[in-house]
Amino acid sequence: MIAAEKAQQVFREFNITTVPALRINQIFEHYNIIYDEMEYGDPNYMGSLIRAEGKIIILVNTDIKNVGRINFTKAHELGHFMLNHKGQQFECSRTDIQDSSRKPLEIEANQFAKEYLLPEQMVKLISMSAPFDFDTIKLIGNEFMVSKLVAVFRILDFHLGNYAVIGSKFGVITHLKMSKSLVGKINFLKLGASVHNKSFAKESLTSNIQMNAYTYIDPKAWIVQNRTGSHICLKEYSRTDRSSGSTMTLLKVDFL
Repeated sequence: MIAAEKAQQVFREFNITTVPALRINQIFEHYNIIYDEMEYGDPNYMGSLIRAEGKIIILVNTDIKNVGRINFTKAHELGHFMLNHKGQQFECSRTDIQDSSRKPLEIEANQFAKEYLLPEQMVKLISMSAPFDFDTIKLIGNEFMVSKLVAVFRILDFHLGNYAVIGSKFGVITHLKMSKSLVGKINFLKLGASVHNKSFAKESLTSNIQMNAYTYIDPKAWIVQNRTGSHICLKEYSRTDRSSGSTMTLLKVDFL
């Protein structure tokens, strides 16, 4: 938990009482970090931390016009610096700053970014008192200036209910996270798998229909193994951005 502790330390030392994303540039200035952002023409490149000639430089790719994504990349690169990761240069790809990254230093930098941008003391109360739905995800994403995906993953860090979120792009699963209460109890479809043809996620991708609430779905559409021995009731709530082919699916699990 070194990354989380360091993020909390920064939070306290800079006496942050407003949206943490708005204070990142001030932190850069405090540590004499040279910061620049530009369009690099490479959608896979997110940003870099560079140590050269006694200077610290952080660069961020703004090809993706998404404030939340830019803020997370800035916080991620700051994480490399604050955690004193050894190396002259970190060039971070889209995969590196995703929850599915397998590189230890990138995982730590992601943890720092998440803990800094969405501090527990600010987010937990909201996430536990509000419904687990797209309105709450949008609220937290907008309030803390992060992407919807970062917001929903952080909500699941605290939520006590049996929920999961699955992200897919053109019908292929790219992200998966479940609440702590589900870990070890069930297995969902894996990353890289195709969404089930009878899922609402598939329907929302191939039609103009958008869901407005959780709806019962056959558990086999998403769950490949139930380790509990109990019967499962599953509800799905999916929405698709047709311009990008990206679908976010919220799943509610009830054990009967």
